[in-house]
Amino acid sequence: MKKILILALIFNFLFSILNLSFAQSSGSNSPYSRYGWGLLADEAMGFNKGMGGVALGMRDINIINPQNPAAYSEMDSLTFLFDAGISLQNCRMQAGSTKKNVQNSTLDYIAAAFRLRKGLGFSLGLRPFSTIGYSFSATSDMDDIDGYGTKVASSSYVGSGGLHELYGGVGWRVFKPLSVGMNMKYVWGDYSHSSSVSYSESSIRSLNRNYKANLNALCFDFGLQYSQRLSKKDRVTLGLSYGLGNKIDQRATLINTQSSSTGSAADTVRVGNAFELPRTMGVGLSWNHDLRWTVAADYTLQQWKDCRFPELQSGNGGNYTVTRNSFLNRQRIAAGVEFIPNPRGLKIRDHIAYRAGVAYTTPYIKVNGADGPKSYLVSLGASLPIANKYADKTSAPTVINVSAQWEHCKPSMGGAIKEDYLRLCVGITFNARWFEQWKVR
Repeated sequence: MKKILILALIFNFLFSILNLSFAQSSGSNSPYSRYGWGLLADEAMGFNKGMGGVALGMRDINIINPQNPAAYSEMDSLTFLFDAGISLQNCRMQAGSTKKNVQNSTLDYIAAAFRLRKGLGFSLGLRPFSTIGYSFSATSDMDDIDGYGTKVASSSYVGSGGLHELYGGVGWRVFKPLSVGMNMKYVWGDYSHSSSVSYSESSIRSLNRNYKANLNALCFDFGLQYSQRLSKKDRVTLGLSYGLGNKIDQRATLINTQSSSTGSAADTVRVGNAFELPRTMGVGLSWNHDLRWTVAADYTLQQWKDCRFPELQSGNGGNYTVTRNSFLNRQRIAAGVEFIPNPRGLKIRDHIAYRAGVAYTTPYIKVNGADGPKSYLVSLGASLPIANKYADKTSAPTVINVSAQWEHCKPSMGGAIKEDYLRLCVGITFNARWFEQWKVR
């Protein structure tokens, strides 16, 4: 009960902070967040952001790994782990000769973990699932078809929102090499997309469309890890993950408003059972040598292709309806390496972890009927131990995880917007022996 009470107090405070962060910044200025649920969030934590996000085969007593809940079973009996991370990013957008830089800062995640009993670990956390945030406009000249001169059409597009998730999970060591785990996730959020077209001639009707929806759902993810020693110094871990997805019965709303100098008219269309989150599956492998070297690789698949989502069918009389062809299956391949100079050393610099990684991700969205942008990511990072009064010789100290990421988003269509992200990620993992029982002799 003491552990649960501590967690409840911490997360009651941090939940309000995270909600405030979500409300103040979407973490995106990308026009590609206009499609689907927006830009999908990076699921990586501080320990693997510098390794390209590899996670499925990663397990250690000093990390929280919600991407594979089987890893919770590795938790130390006396340690309480708390992890939080933020990202600062600059996005350089380019379309032809036009270039623009935009900056964002986001709170990436907060999470905590501890062991409930031998071989049984528990974790609780909050993190974004997707982000929507954009605002752009354009003007164009219309042909003079009535003899009264050229008219100008002005178009604007604004969007905000996204999904967030609160998860709680357990990992259980079935027997020494094999662990299994489960996360229960509460996913919630909303979106609002507005598009409008107005004209320099007030007698021409302007058109405004507002798409909006709210969503909440329960999802379940499962994980498995099989960790086997090959020798005294070598250990290999195979990780598997599977997410059930969910069919969601919430409604989506489209409000059409037409207005001119003579008046305005609006109509509202609602469709039910409009949404679905995808099934996911993944496999990962990691190799650790002498506690110094870790090499890992992951492959994940999100089956978005058949997921339901509302869409305005311009080729079908303008019907607003639920479709199953709005998305693409999303694949991600990642690889990473970590090096620790001397894990048995007595100096702090002996325990600095140096990391590097790469990742390639295919899109889940379509943009005007074509595939969305592919993502290429390169990352470098380090974990910096900090001595503190709570850590002792048998417990890893608090660490600051710092990583730099460069991500290139390349569209499939010629002339479309290219995006280059330069991202600084900072996380802190607080490791304290809160549950140690002291005895007076």
